[in-house]
Amino acid sequence: MRRFVFALALVALGVFLAPGTSRAEMVRYRYVPAGGSGTMQPVAIGPNGAVGELYRGLGLLQPQPFSRVFRTTHMVTFRHTNGCNVTVPLALPECNPRMETKSDRIVYTSAEYVVEVRFNGDGTVDVTYNSGFLRPLNVQ
Repeated sequence: MRRFVFALALVALGVFLAPGTSRAEMVRYRYVPAGGSGTMQPVAIGPNGAVGELYRGLGLLQPQPFSRVFRTTHMVTFRHTNGCNVTVPLALPECNPRMETKSDRIVYTSAEYVVEVRFNGDGTVDVTYNSGFLRPLNVQ
């Protein structure tokens, strides 16, 4: 029994210390209003002026620059928490994701990945693509 607990502790330690092998990934983008029409445009949010932030592993690491932009599959119009309509480009999965509405965000969950659209108090919108535990992020 003692060996089993020791082996389990080693495996858990390996997962926590080896984020490259765990491959859990999350990418975050920020969008700001591009004019009075409600269309949003991306702004640099990542380190070194990158358009996105990449988090790998279990979230224990600092954000890394992510310069790739996912292919837009849907232009979705939301009612922002500030009362304005905003249109945000999203890369939603092909299957029908489950949609969950919360007070400050909308979450699309599918078997492939999770897309969270968060409405910030300053009128901006953060879009997060999350692969889930132990999976790489496979967004076109």
